[in-house]
Amino acid sequence: MYRKWLPKLAAGQAIGCFGLTEGLVGCASSTPDTSNPTGAQGGTQGGTQGSTAGTGGTSSAGTTGDSSKGGSATGGTSTGGTSTGGTSPGGGGTSTGGTSTGGTSTGGTASGGHASGEAGTGGRGGAAGASTGGSSGTTGGGGAMSTTGVRMSKGCGVTNGAKTITTGGMSVSKGLATSTTLKITSGGMNREYILDIPANYDATKPHRLVFSWHQAYGSDVGNANGQYPANNGPNFDAAHYAFFGLKRAATDAGDGDSVIFVAPEGIGNLPWDYKRDVTLFDDLLTLVDANLCIDDNRVFSTGFSFGAMMSYALSITRQTKLRAVVAMAAANYNLPNEPTDSNAAPIAYMGTTGMSDGTCPWGTDTMGGKACNLQHAKDNKCTIPAGNNIPTTTAGSKKYVCYDFEGCMPGYPVKACTFDGNHTPSAVDDGTSSGDDGAKSFIPPLAWKFMSQF
Repeated sequence: MYRKWLPKLAAGQAIGCFGLTEGLVGCASSTPDTSNPTGAQGGTQGGTQGSTAGTGGTSSAGTTGDSSKGGSATGGTSTGGTSTGGTSPGGGGTSTGGTSTGGTSTGGTASGGHASGEAGTGGRGGAAGASTGGSSGTTGGGGAMSTTGVRMSKGCGVTNGAKTITTGGMSVSKGLATSTTLKITSGGMNREYILDIPANYDATKPHRLVFSWHQAYGSDVGNANGQYPANNGPNFDAAHYAFFGLKRAATDAGDGDSVIFVAPEGIGNLPWDYKRDVTLFDDLLTLVDANLCIDDNRVFSTGFSFGAMMSYALSITRQTKLRAVVAMAAANYNLPNEPTDSNAAPIAYMGTTGMSDGTCPWGTDTMGGKACNLQHAKDNKCTIPAGNNIPTTTAGSKKYVCYDFEGCMPGYPVKACTFDGNHTPSAVDDGTSSGDDGAKSFIPPLAWKFMSQF
């Protein structure tokens, strides 16, 4: 728990992005998400890319199923290995005036992308097939991470890896049975972090890895046991809101056994310093990679407020290590030792911002949540709307709007979600509730859907 605190600033000084909460949001109006692999909404992609194994097992993109039908995508076979994309038996379509609990809303279209309602059901896209007989994915132009195939970590096949990495750890107060508090030496300092390994962990199966960075006045323990908000809303416990609700969202989507979470502990009330904590990120990734079976092509980062700033900083500097980032109330300023964009490679990016957020505001073309989205749209060579006019919701609308940039490099989408609310990662969107709710928040399912498409 933390106090509602904001420093007094000199005239013209930028407001930082801290871990405060004041938000609420009403019923949804969002995009038909063609990148959705779960088929949970209309207009979903029917099949994900198949992976074609080349000589030595190197994979490249296969075909993609029809986005309006339950299509299938099958990878080819060649010397060195075989890989097969999944099939999706559903047959959902695209709906312009999508429905959501609490009401019906209609979005619109905009130059360079689309923002509309979503409804209906679609087929579940199959995952890209892994290749055998060699390396499992080529590196794209500019050092981009492979969009297909699996890159096994050093820990794959290490049968005692989970025991080794958790030895000496402690259980998390009010946390999940799968979570362990651990120590690591990083940058000459003794640092703490929480590691959550699925109960049915399989050392031969490559897992997704998600870094979860807490907000100001938060902690790794609060991150892992779901005790986020200052408002003490309902369902903020480990079962509903561990790791900003992504653990539950992954489980609800049937992916609970395929994801490992890491929640680092910051230092002080304003917990992250890029120069110091990028080393912590690197060290934790190396440690997990050596002991646990993860897919090095599917490492992600998320966070709220100050944690979103840290995730955004990683998204512009660690593009070759991260597949995608979801930043909730991000800003591109006031993080100590704020980095500049390395533009080392494209990276998938999703940002969420409340349109009444005065702490980490939507902002301008150069500062705030809008600027973070525009930076990645530029890096990923997306089509940017005329005048940088990204469609957003409005205060008082009781709706959220997600805008998917068009024309992005294949496999590197950029998604900007705005909602009618304040500074929060857990806005409710049922048209009736007030305050935040760990179980009803619409952001965790959207965030997991974005991550799990890869």
